[in-house]
Amino acid sequence: MKNFSYKIQFIIIIFFYKLLLLFPEKIRFKFGDLLGILMYKLIKKRRLIALANLKMAFPEKDTQEIEHIAIESFKIMIKAFLCTLWFNTYLKDPKKVFVINREVVDEAYNQNKGVIAALMHMGNMEAIIKAAEGYNVVTVAKEQRNPYLNKFINESRKNDLNLTVFPKSKSTSKELIKRLNNKEIFALFSDHRDKGALVNFFGMEAKAPTGAISLALKFDIPLIWGYNYFNSDNSCTSVVEKFEMVKTGNFKEDVLNNTQRLIKNMEEVIRKHPEQWMWFHDRWSLYSKLYKGKRK
Repeated sequence: MKNFSYKIQFIIIIFFYKLLLLFPEKIRFKFGDLLGILMYKLIKKRRLIALANLKMAFPEKDTQEIEHIAIESFKIMIKAFLCTLWFNTYLKDPKKVFVINREVVDEAYNQNKGVIAALMHMGNMEAIIKAAEGYNVVTVAKEQRNPYLNKFINESRKNDLNLTVFPKSKSTSKELIKRLNNKEIFALFSDHRDKGALVNFFGMEAKAPTGAISLALKFDIPLIWGYNYFNSDNSCTSVVEKFEMVKTGNFKEDVLNNTQRLIKNMEEVIRKHPEQWMWFHDRWSLYSKLYKGKRK
């Protein structure tokens, strides 16, 4: 019965996908803006998380500005998701995706060790792949519950982005390590809450993933980091930066210190483009604290 339900869901999704592509790109992005506003209004939990995160990160901003950033963030995240549906044409248009510091990718790859890329949930995030055009890229993502949708998304990523996706699991690290000899680019999102190091992020203690830093340190692989932001005309810009690892010989301390440095770099970018980041993720676990407080 569940399998039948998944099939029906998938058919409905594909129908709306095909319908959306009948419209000009400008209209699709307008729809994304409207859908983002709608999601902000309707999904109370995510709205509260976004507002709580923003108030914590920017205590100097007033309520009106906080809400404006939150709404823009919802709109951008929805547009980023929708845009993946026509990536096969979007990424090929030289007027749609601009890359800053492409040479950083080339220089890192030319060391012949593979590359670790630490990325952010920001802007048209998957369009960062344009900075690695011509290279094989491997990443990790949560599997969709719907197996038909999961297969469709992964095949689209492989065909449109030359991207191999590993499902996130307990064995993910082992699977990635097995591929190190392939000298690929390992793209790992490194800005969300995960098991790892405790860092200072916007002045508050937070957990940060250490996968990118740990792999780079342990196997002596060059590390770069990058992010993306939408421009006003719905083109986008991908930025790649070098990351010089600080090594003392103490592996655990080096992982912690370099993770903190990486997170600090990401915080500085978010401060410059706050509306571009995914604020509705419960990055500091604030929602549970607020929810418990209201239940009392």
